[in-house]
Amino acid sequence: MSVRDLVDETAVPRARGRFDLRRAGTAALYLAVVVGAWHLYVTLADVPQYLLPAPGAVAESLAGLASSGELWPHLGYTVRNIVIGLVSGILIGCALGWVLASSPRARMLLAPYVVLFQAAPKIAVAPLLVLWFGLGLGSQLTLVVMLAFFPMMIAMTLGLGEVTDDMRALGRVLAMDRGRFLLRVQLPAALPALFAGARIAVIDAMTGAFLAEYLSAKQGLGYLMVMGKSTYDTPQLLAAVLLTVVVGLTGFGLVGLVERIALPWRR
Repeated sequence: MSVRDLVDETAVPRARGRFDLRRAGTAALYLAVVVGAWHLYVTLADVPQYLLPAPGAVAESLAGLASSGELWPHLGYTVRNIVIGLVSGILIGCALGWVLASSPRARMLLAPYVVLFQAAPKIAVAPLLVLWFGLGLGSQLTLVVMLAFFPMMIAMTLGLGEVTDDMRALGRVLAMDRGRFLLRVQLPAALPALFAGARIAVIDAMTGAFLAEYLSAKQGLGYLMVMGKSTYDTPQLLAAVLLTVVVGLTGFGLVGLVERIALPWRR
């Protein structure tokens, strides 16, 4: 290896590090502009706190929830529901997507019903889930799974469609059985589509968790929103909303991190 090759190899991580640092700085600048504009508007327009509190009031409410210990059980409850519902949705969606991709007859029979099921507005289905499964964890997790499985099913179906006839012929030549062909050929080919579906599924799972808590739970970030709304504690309401955004961005970022590790050539 020449000196020039070594220089080129070391320059790539440096350039990537500078690029990541630039992106982080740009995001911080955007956040500062939004918070500054929010503060100026509230101050200059003399907006009442019950309509739109200042950023400092929201930060103070969030700090009070954290220091009192009230925040952490609610946050842990929501994150647990999102993780359980997301993992269940991924497994169910991938299994159903494999069935639809592998069997034209199953696709003809099941696909219309799955689409109709997904087209039903979840805000209308959620009260029915409460009636069927009660106010406990069952109805909440069911709603999360209902929202999370569909993008994974579509991603799995499309990803398996990336397997070419040449790949199938190679599998036959190597005498691969169905399970080995799935693990060695089909799943690696479907990984890019699966990660794209997972990015959508994690946001849908978060939406389902907060919607379920908003309607029926006595714990969680959605419950904090309900309490803030019912007591006209707008700083707490906005603090809970901001936390939901942070949870969603964290989940989205974790999926991206796993994708970067699993698919290093797509960086």
